[in-house]
Amino acid sequence: MRKLKKASSILPLTAMVFSTVLAPVCIAGAEEMETVSSGVVTEANEDSKTGYTTTFTYSDEEATNVQLKGSFQFYVENDPNVYASGFTLVANDSLENYLYGPEDWENGLNLCHVNDAGYVKEMTHDEESDSWSISLDLPGGSYLYQYEVSYDGGETYEAIPDPENLPKCNEQGAHQTRSKFYVPYDPQKQSPSDDWSWLTPVEKEEDRGSIVYTTYDGSLGRAQNVEIYLPAHYDPDREEPYKTLYLTHGGGGEEGDWFHQGNAANIVDCLVAEGKCEEFIIVCMNNADYIIEGSRDWDYDQIFENTTQYLMPYIEENYHVSTEVKDRAYAGLSSGAKTTTMIYYKAPELFGYYGMFSGSAAWAWPELEDYTAMKAPDIYLAAGFADHLMMQNTYHTDGDKTLMGFKELLDEAEIPYNDGQPYVTVQGGHDWFTWPQILKDYVETTLWK
Repeated sequence: MRKLKKASSILPLTAMVFSTVLAPVCIAGAEEMETVSSGVVTEANEDSKTGYTTTFTYSDEEATNVQLKGSFQFYVENDPNVYASGFTLVANDSLENYLYGPEDWENGLNLCHVNDAGYVKEMTHDEESDSWSISLDLPGGSYLYQYEVSYDGGETYEAIPDPENLPKCNEQGAHQTRSKFYVPYDPQKQSPSDDWSWLTPVEKEEDRGSIVYTTYDGSLGRAQNVEIYLPAHYDPDREEPYKTLYLTHGGGGEEGDWFHQGNAANIVDCLVAEGKCEEFIIVCMNNADYIIEGSRDWDYDQIFENTTQYLMPYIEENYHVSTEVKDRAYAGLSSGAKTTTMIYYKAPELFGYYGMFSGSAAWAWPELEDYTAMKAPDIYLAAGFADHLMMQNTYHTDGDKTLMGFKELLDEAEIPYNDGQPYVTVQGGHDWFTWPQILKDYVETTLWK
């Protein structure tokens, strides 16, 4: 990583403790702010350049080396060298030359979050306590991390979530591999762009929705996992049924991603509380159930069958949701954006809204004489500025899965998107800093507007 100045990663703490932050969990409820005395601790610190210092402590008497790995990297806002993950870099240059760590962060440098697993730092061993620790000054945000632990002197490492801060959703069947915590926003020491309070739990408990962890009988002939966000004031007997967003993860993900890593429930809770959107339901399925053996690709035909013949009927039978096309939306990130695109191609009349976040199935574009049917739903396109699926090595090839390639095909067919505005670009990469921003914008500007 490029260095702006020399700085120690072990920072002094003041005595003023802001919070001990553990497991901002998948359930948007009172338990979400539960604390414990070890693991990861964020403290207000008048000597910190961000106003806060976060300390990580890991205990393992058998470990010989421990590293912290997490979402603690940055780039300069709108730096052309990081656009589309360095798509335009010249030979022998590297994206790493334009990335910064928390030791480089300074207010006023216009540094933006990027990469949710890109920062790796050795932790310091305390022989007396037999624990490993590291402290970082971090600006506001929601962060993901894990420990890389070696038992053989650093020859091999095992990745584990923080044992003192395990993802609560895993108790319900999810398999999240990284722990999470929040850092508050300090308006005196941070810039307005560092204010990520919109993805933290809303202040009033009565304004927090809930997550239902359950299974349904899917097309595979077995119980398949689904997580369902119900708004804070969900009423199964209200006169007007609820609108529904079917929201899918990306490759390597699962049904827990959007609520644990993406804070989707918190985002919608905040927007509802602020009067920026109506209450609606979110359904997060596990489309990785349909990965093609021996590859990283998904079977989109099977996903379509499961969605239309099993998942949607289950939701409509068990929850008070509208069955009208205009009240249904489907969106996803990365491989989920490919899935969204394929469903759009196959049945544009099935959903009133389609959202493609950080990717597409441009390679499968249908050659039609008449694109009228594809103009009916509301199309939304968005990606991160530093997102490799904005443009990358598949761009303008037979395997094009980029957002830009799909946008150009829509333009050629005169199919509108983003309500006639340009596709949305937020600061971030192909990561869990980008997708919460996109979801917030999607709900605020597009869904059922």
